[in-house]
Amino acid sequence: MEDLYRIEDVIIEELLTRCAIENPNFRNSRSILNQYVKSLNEKPNKKSLKLSPEKHDKQSSTAAMLMAEPVYPKAFSKHFGDDFRFNEISKFKIENSEVITILNEIAAKKAELVNKTPFDDFDNNLVLKIIDQRLGEIYSLIANNSVITKEYVEEAIQPVEESLEELHFKIDKLLPKQKHERETQLLRDPINSNLFPVFMCNSGNYYTYQKDLKRAQLRIAYTILYYVGLRINEIRQLTEKRLFDAIAASQLSIIHHKTRKPYIHVLSKTAVKALKNLKTEFTVVFQKYKYEFLFGAKKPIHKKTLIQVINKDLKHTCKVCDLPYNIKSHSFRVNVISNLLKITTVQNTADIIGHEDIRSTMAYRRYALSKEEINDLLEKITNDET
Repeated sequence: MEDLYRIEDVIIEELLTRCAIENPNFRNSRSILNQYVKSLNEKPNKKSLKLSPEKHDKQSSTAAMLMAEPVYPKAFSKHFGDDFRFNEISKFKIENSEVITILNEIAAKKAELVNKTPFDDFDNNLVLKIIDQRLGEIYSLIANNSVITKEYVEEAIQPVEESLEELHFKIDKLLPKQKHERETQLLRDPINSNLFPVFMCNSGNYYTYQKDLKRAQLRIAYTILYYVGLRINEIRQLTEKRLFDAIAASQLSIIHHKTRKPYIHVLSKTAVKALKNLKTEFTVVFQKYKYEFLFGAKKPIHKKTLIQVINKDLKHTCKVCDLPYNIKSHSFRVNVISNLLKITTVQNTADIIGHEDIRSTMAYRRYALSKEEINDLLEKITNDET
């Protein structure tokens, strides 16, 4: 027991036994073991040249960063017999010790120089010459191992860069955000009952790769958007089961993209009939291509990508059919809300479409009058004046 290592006159076996009796917990035992290992690493020994193993390893690794990699970093144990690689390893260890000695001498001279002024003694010039000489030796080591030095510097700088990025991130959260000026967009035209068959007929013609899949996906999406008035991002999570359940129950349960709240949208009889007529499209998407989602083989398509897919197809149809309208993916929703506002109250429209604030619904009153109705009113004014 005399030769056992102790901390505060207690050996590790006694402390582990006591811990197992009082509080049998793996974490407590590991904490005790770490405490003894740390104490041993901080205690000097003969093998580490009368330095603590921790300090000795730190010096060796620091010197190794300024040296070329050894030809053979590993060798067999001496118990297996002679190994020619031991010579190279021994040579590297000797050079490593020399570099450590140089670094320690520079550190000592630097400390001595800092503690003294140039007028303390007459040997200062000699000290400076020695420092210059040692720095020259270090410089030659770095010059001969530029790649390793570069990697070391980059590795040392990386934690600083990460800390700065984290600091900037926290500051950005604390500081008030400046409001970006939003560019005013032109009003979108609604996709009404006259335009809807045109876009259904030409759906998917923009695409050449997997054209049958794109056509099927877009025809299902256009039908849901036209009859229900959902936002584009709210159809990303639709699967075959959810669509078939919606047809069977005449209602579609979704999570609204903006509010992140569940909502039930009622499907009209016409909408259910239109979806039932898309049996071929359902087969192509979910049976032939085995998609789990309407737009996504394994996971839903990204929201921005989905908007681009639909907008490109709508734009292509407008170009091919020479339609002079500003049609975007949101035009389906515009049509549903504007038609509801013509036949019911603003509050009812907000409840049907899923607006929490009727001010959002009021923004669509600009579509309450159709172009034909506006034209008739303007013509009436002109005729009255004449």
